[in-house]
Amino acid sequence: MELEVTWKRATRVWWAYLWRNLLALVASVAIGGVIGGILGFIMGSVGISIETIRIVTMPIGFILGLLISIVPIKMILNKNFGEFRLVLVENTDTIEISNKLQQ
Repeated sequence: MELEVTWKRATRVWWAYLWRNLLALVASVAIGGVIGGILGFIMGSVGISIETIRIVTMPIGFILGLLISIVPIKMILNKNFGEFRLVLVENTDTIEISNKLQQ
């Protein structure tokens, strides 16, 4: 049974996502810092300019952040919020089309 989307329910889902996302952000910064530091050290040792190192490492950090950002979403899917769970439900239109194709 579907429940009404209220501000209270939306806030609970938002909070569950927000604090997990903040943890993912901290992890992303830490991992990106280590990878950027290693790449920067290696590239600096070879004599590559700081500007070039930034041009290479910044997109890597951005992509890493994007990849890690899916983790909080995955964590809250199927989570029990007491009076409701956040789940994915197959669209009934898709089920009807699938049944027609099988016939």
